[in-house]
Amino acid sequence: MTDTLLADTTGGTVRGRALADGAGLFAGVPFAAPPVGELRFRPPQPPEPWRGVREAGRFAPAPVQAGQKSTFPTFPTAEIQETSEDCLYLNVWTQTGPGPHPVIVWIYGGGFEAGSAAPPYSDGAALARQTGAVVVTANYRLGALGFLHLADLGNQWAGSANLGLQDQIAALRWVRDNIAAFGGDPRNITVAGQSAGAFSVGALLAAPAAAGLFHKAILHSGSTSRLFDRATATGMAEELIAALHLDDVEGLLTVPVERILDTQGRVVNADIGRRNLPGGRSWGAVLDGYVLTTAPQQAVTEGAAAAIPLLIGATRDEVRVFQVIGGDSFQQADASTLHTEMRRIGAVDPAGLLEAYRGRTGESDLAALRTAFLSDAVFRVPATRLARAQVTAGGRAYHYLLLDEPCGPAMGAFHGADLLYIFDKLPLVGADTSEHLAVRDTLVGALASFVATGDPGWPVYDAGTEGNSRAIGGSPASGDRMITEPPSDDVTSLWPTRTA
Repeated sequence: MTDTLLADTTGGTVRGRALADGAGLFAGVPFAAPPVGELRFRPPQPPEPWRGVREAGRFAPAPVQAGQKSTFPTFPTAEIQETSEDCLYLNVWTQTGPGPHPVIVWIYGGGFEAGSAAPPYSDGAALARQTGAVVVTANYRLGALGFLHLADLGNQWAGSANLGLQDQIAALRWVRDNIAAFGGDPRNITVAGQSAGAFSVGALLAAPAAAGLFHKAILHSGSTSRLFDRATATGMAEELIAALHLDDVEGLLTVPVERILDTQGRVVNADIGRRNLPGGRSWGAVLDGYVLTTAPQQAVTEGAAAAIPLLIGATRDEVRVFQVIGGDSFQQADASTLHTEMRRIGAVDPAGLLEAYRGRTGESDLAALRTAFLSDAVFRVPATRLARAQVTAGGRAYHYLLLDEPCGPAMGAFHGADLLYIFDKLPLVGADTSEHLAVRDTLVGALASFVATGDPGWPVYDAGTEGNSRAIGGSPASGDRMITEPPSDDVTSLWPTRTA
């Protein structure tokens, strides 16, 4: 870019705006046609090119979604003010100085039901400043609009599967074709995400259409484990159509979007355990045979991502925030109810597993024990399982566990805590102390190193070795402390081997 405020893209020229630190921002750049009217519930289509210069100084609305605020009350940067069905736009934060610079494509989380590519939800400026990368954030369709599986309800809907993932792939294609004009290196693209964004990255590792569009991947609190089969997904689609009192699938194209948003919650589970454990129902990736032809974990095991270095992380107390939010609804009636939930992951001795969690945590409260179990089942165990599969297949994977407690011991190292460091938001929760800032520097330093070189600064994960994972925070807070994940204890010995 000879003029940091102008960039030529495949769609036309865009004019960004300068930021106070000298970097640039290009906001609201279309990467696909508006998915409205006849394009609702259809794969993303190329955007219409434009003549002249398109102003790119204002963020586009977030995708329409049922809730306007984050479900994580301890992360107060996530309020979303404006939404629209016309949402397939992306944002680029550039660097000062000559390039090419490493590129991060950030995929936001939010349970596949909420989120935005714009600040404050996704603060690309902070991520770019802390990592030295050109940062791209892109909207993708959410909830039913992004993940309703219509592909098995008629030949005319054959491509209508995993639409949110298809949006992400369209954005990655745009990045490949255009990022050099913004000072980014098209040969050094890292796709990264947290929560639903990380589960999206896990799916993208196996998506044939995404092959070659990125070179490294970062998964914060997500893996390859969250996947629904076609029968389950088709059943959800049929139930939603019935709940909307529509005569056929085509009625989805004209029904007011507010009715879809008001109704989509009826066909999914709300509780984090019921929606994420085997047999659950939620929005997310579907093994549809078109966008995803192989289950992501199987694809990684077979070497599909062996050439892509992975940085995989989790927080110690992932589900604590859902325990706090859920209150009484999160509590199990008795131990036998929790035993039943443990059997859903294949536990053959749930009573022994529960007792092992008592030993690991020192807790007796059933809600706290359920939190520890679900933190493992949904996040921590699948993360190490992915790392092990990648290394066994001949690739490289690095693993870390966040132990820091930015909001105090009551919240612990909760799901979403890592965003406070990645987006440099510790002052918003009163955690800008020297100790927490040092944890921020450790985490974002590892990200910066990985994005630039493919190595975060510690050894490749080895499931059979003690000290195979990097501890981020915790005590003692040494700069290079390695821990064993999963821990070598009775919980791990009793965990079902097929998911260990």
